[in-house]
Amino acid sequence: MPKTIVTAGDRVYLKFFDLEYFEKRAVEADAVIDRCTSLDEHEFSGRIQGADALIVIDRPVLRTHVEKMERCRIVLALEVGYDFIDVGACSQRGIVVSNMPLYCTGEVALHAFMLLLAVQRKLKPLMAETAGGGWDYNVCKPLCFTAGKKLGIIGLGRIGRRMVPKAKAFGMEPVAYDPYVADDIFELTGAARCYELDELLSTVDCVTLHVPLTNETRHMIGARELRLMKKEAILVNTCRGMVVDEKSLYVALSDGIIAGAGLDVLETEPPESTNPLLHCAQCIVTPHVAWYSKESLDRLKVQGMDEVVRVLNGGRPRYAVNPEVLS
Repeated sequence: MPKTIVTAGDRVYLKFFDLEYFEKRAVEADAVIDRCTSLDEHEFSGRIQGADALIVIDRPVLRTHVEKMERCRIVLALEVGYDFIDVGACSQRGIVVSNMPLYCTGEVALHAFMLLLAVQRKLKPLMAETAGGGWDYNVCKPLCFTAGKKLGIIGLGRIGRRMVPKAKAFGMEPVAYDPYVADDIFELTGAARCYELDELLSTVDCVTLHVPLTNETRHMIGARELRLMKKEAILVNTCRGMVVDEKSLYVALSDGIIAGAGLDVLETEPPESTNPLLHCAQCIVTPHVAWYSKESLDRLKVQGMDEVVRVLNGGRPRYAVNPEVLS
């Protein structure tokens, strides 16, 4: 009897209209793909009960689900984030949880810097001016040059480190905050270190967020933190929407507490059309697209199925986020 790989989550089918590649690769592990497109909880629970592997994007995998998995060996988050998976419950049952940390590192860093420049050069009001038939650059005054400014990087992981050479290329000084990264990494990347978040927020000209969503980082940027920032500062978020308190951000933008924001992620996705950040002149919002390129999409499916096939064939996972289960 072949093994079963269940795929679930709307965004799996949004990114991959057909699962032909997944089906071809599943054969390498003597497995078949079971597409669970239903949002019904009862059906999902029934489908994963006999699954040998589960591939998900943003589909909650709770303790109640994990307890139903009779023979699952790997739960794969087909993305960088895995905050929607109960990793502790999986570990207790000896199930490997893996993510895909490498497939879009360059794309996200590029998008983050693009948002920074677009907000800094006030692209949104300028486009609105020309779209309305105008030709007056006074709508964007004042504009400041990037050279000589400080870029604050919160989270010096793979993506955060990619921001360092980009900042230097534009004449900016990269400054980073990450309490979980050793000093030698800061030295190797060439980013100055801030040991306190408040110090970074109050001294840099632009802030870009590159942290996972955890209890520690949820709403780590709220009203107090925004008030610490310079009046001319810009905030960029391409990691997780819940890292920023959106209501406080809108107030900060409306009241001139900070100058602008570039967001690729929101607390609720897709957002309600009434979300004020969508209509705020000082804020540019893109639809969670920082990860995307034709090349990154290819990397995602290849690296994802490499990991699943590897585990189902008895190999060691390459991207386990709970490596303690391997012992």
